[in-house]
Amino acid sequence: MDTIYSKNKIKKEVIILNLVCLNLIQIILCVTIFLLMTSCAVDPEDWTKVKPPPQTLGLERAGFFNIGDSLYSQHCDPHGNQIWMRWDENKELWKKVKYNTLGCRDGESATGPDSS
Repeated sequence: MDTIYSKNKIKKEVIILNLVCLNLIQIILCVTIFLLMTSCAVDPEDWTKVKPPPQTLGLERAGFFNIGDSLYSQHCDPHGNQIWMRWDENKELWKKVKYNTLGCRDGESATGPDSS
């Protein structure tokens, strides 16, 4: 209390009380924001319904992507060609939807699964 430079003891106590109130307000605000963010978060998709993509000889998995309402798997062959597969929920299988020549090797040749 002595580090607050004021000759009036009551003024020092008021300053300390104001600082404590500000800290409490910050804590309450942080807790409220945290609760809002966690309660309004989107539920994660049920990945247990998705079967792993077929393990094709010579292909390496390059990633999984959610684009729109579809789930895609990207694969690369040893020559740098890009293969896209899409998960079909109705048939519960992966379907090859696009093949890009040198799509994994050359950035200019790489395109997404829905582009022409």
